[in-house]
Amino acid sequence: MNLCNIFTATALLITLCMASATSMALPNDRQQTITVESDSAERNAKTGKTVYTGNVTISQGSILIEAEQITLHYQGAKLSRIECIGTPASYQQMISQENGLMIAKAEHIDYLLGTDKISLKRNAALSRSGTVIKGDSIDYDIKNETWKAKGDNLGEKKRIQLVIPPTVQETPSAPQESTP
Repeated sequence: MNLCNIFTATALLITLCMASATSMALPNDRQQTITVESDSAERNAKTGKTVYTGNVTISQGSILIEAEQITLHYQGAKLSRIECIGTPASYQQMISQENGLMIAKAEHIDYLLGTDKISLKRNAALSRSGTVIKGDSIDYDIKNETWKAKGDNLGEKKRIQLVIPPTVQETPSAPQESTP
């Protein structure tokens, strides 16, 4: 493992530890109504799929998904997977009031509702609180706030890129004088 890989792994570990300690998705997102808007839609009850095409937008609480095409996969009457295709497609959610908005973008996004995981493929990017990770693919666990990113040996994104903004530090205050 070279020095660059060690630095990247260390930076990722620090970022994940800091981010995962205090945040959870807004608790009422999953209890909100899902609203879908698109130019057209087609439903197949036998396969459990509904395909929306043309400027598709899905919203549920703080969750906002936008793509050129979105396929909703059902298991019985329950929505199990949201598959998004776009240039790019995007997923955003307010993780918590303290930690702000998480934004994910890629040409192909798979949101697995049962496990609360998102898989980003082709030109993937994930950002929150100024920290951005880019690569060919990123797997993000929303509940545990962990991610894995990979580059692509065959494409343009051969490596991942992590950008961590400078931290804002408090300036020490002047020492207080004590009165006897």
